[in-house]
Amino acid sequence: MHLRPDHAVRDIRTLHAFIRAHPLGLLTTSLPSEHHPTLQCSHIPWVLDSKPSAQGNDPPFLGTLRGHIARANPQSKAIVEAVTERPSSGARADRKGTLLSEDVMIVFTSPVDHYITPSFYTQGKLGGKVAPTWNYAAVQVYGRAEIYHDSGDESTGAFLHQQLSDLARLGEEGVMGFQEDAAKVNGEGEGEGGHSPWKIADAPKEYIAALKKNIVGMRIEITRIEGRFKVSQERPVNDRSGVVEGLEGMQSDRAGQMAEFVKNGCVIERSRS
Repeated sequence: MHLRPDHAVRDIRTLHAFIRAHPLGLLTTSLPSEHHPTLQCSHIPWVLDSKPSAQGNDPPFLGTLRGHIARANPQSKAIVEAVTERPSSGARADRKGTLLSEDVMIVFTSPVDHYITPSFYTQGKLGGKVAPTWNYAAVQVYGRAEIYHDSGDESTGAFLHQQLSDLARLGEEGVMGFQEDAAKVNGEGEGEGGHSPWKIADAPKEYIAALKKNIVGMRIEITRIEGRFKVSQERPVNDRSGVVEGLEGMQSDRAGQMAEFVKNGCVIERSRS
């Protein structure tokens, strides 16, 4: 990622907050194979674990991502092929999955981006040195992937069960806002929005068992994380004001949200450490 100083975000807690706010990440792998494309990518929702394990971490802990991918996905097939035919020699004794030798990359993006016309600028266009641009926000994560692919192994089943449970909680409570307590308060078995949170226990055990056989789990130990929040910080103050005014004048939700980003100088509240 090109990180010019105006746009670079390196605060770990801010980057983690961005991932939690936008958990659908694009997983990219580059795996040499005679049977599958070398370069592949898939959109996957991720669960972020930001606390170090009991064993601690050195260098400083950057977090881990947990996700799963359909076993029928060609990218999944390439990953399983890589870990079974070319197993990593760097696997730790405490690992339950199989370590992929090649690094992977996951890209998270804000759902709000916008074209910025030079017509919005007031100060910059006086000298004629202006050009169109695009405002956006993204976080890139790099790391080592531990793959859980053996459906007959107990540790794979346990990992996938926990992953599915945590992902459901992320969606039901974090995205939808459903709360178990609300259901208890109104006495009607319904939470906020007319629903109580769905749990993996609500599905038949046989169905979940069949589901786990058809997915491959992965845990990504983050080795590098970086973000770019590009919201007109590089422009003079009068130009930024012009961008805000121009976007607000478009009277669209997308433009209005980008206008707020430009006002704040970021797309998510930065961590106060």
